[in-house]
Amino acid sequence: MERHQELFADAVDPLDIAESLERSGIGPQTAARYRHSDAFSLAEELHARVPRRAAAPLPVEGEWRRRGGPALTAGAALAAVALLLWGLSVLSLPVPPGAQVVAFAGAAGLTLGRGLPLPERALFALGLGGLLALAQGAGPPQLALAADAGIAEWCARWYRHLGSGHVRSRSSREFRARMRPVLPGVVLVHLTGLSVLTAAALALPGAAGGYGAVAHAGTAAHAAWASRGAAWAVQCGAGTALLLALLLRHGDRTPTGLAALASACGCAALARVSPVHPDLTTWACVLTAGSFLPLAWLALLSPTAHRPATAIPLAVAVAGGSDGDGEPGP
Repeated sequence: MERHQELFADAVDPLDIAESLERSGIGPQTAARYRHSDAFSLAEELHARVPRRAAAPLPVEGEWRRRGGPALTAGAALAAVALLLWGLSVLSLPVPPGAQVVAFAGAAGLTLGRGLPLPERALFALGLGGLLALAQGAGPPQLALAADAGIAEWCARWYRHLGSGHVRSRSSREFRARMRPVLPGVVLVHLTGLSVLTAAALALPGAAGGYGAVAHAGTAAHAAWASRGAAWAVQCGAGTALLLALLLRHGDRTPTGLAALASACGCAALARVSPVHPDLTTWACVLTAGSFLPLAWLALLSPTAHRPATAIPLAVAVAGGSDGDGEPGP
């Protein structure tokens, strides 16, 4: 209890403690020395003895509103930046890539980076800004990718909510079994939303030609789908990297999310400076996102990625904690 007190104070339930014990090498033999049959039984006693940190109170609004508000704000802010850049390019006033990165980073820092420490917030916003600015040039695909940030934020919050519901599982094996199909489902939902946004954005130039062109917007989107394979490949790769970064950020795995953003930005920058082999660098973006997907899957299968936020420091919780009988905790 003394050795792992700070870790146990943040535990959501006995499953969370059992996961930590197993990672530290405590198995049935060690648990037997404390008169328990396995690590999970030992974790149940530790969970009962160690006082919890006080959890932050849940907002009064419902789950859908709590996820939808930040997601809508982020998507609208980033889409506004992309629409402005697109308008400037139409007016033959293109914005340099560096300035685009700064513009997207500013909007991302004000919306998607809230709640992070200042250094992580700055790096996270810069990574998101670089991905949105470098993956696609100013135009319909960039607008769709920027608006998709809102869908990715909603999906990341939804995944965290589902994990919080399954964290009451009886064992870490049961928790992982329940959560394994969730991430592929979330990725599928996100890519579906991204595809709809991209098709709609690609149809905008054709639909802007007049009333008669509106009837052919679907045909224009289909033609764009068939003729711009490289743009779609970059869109899927960048969108997946964006989703993984937000999933890892909401799962308290921000450094891993920053690594995914850095890798995706590197591939996008390579595509900008290597016009000789655009297809190769395009698929490099897709492979980068695909390589981080299993890593994110493993990182997010831990109950510690779904623990609620804490409200007071450990010293206060230990000093004022109770073991259930009105006596101070250990």
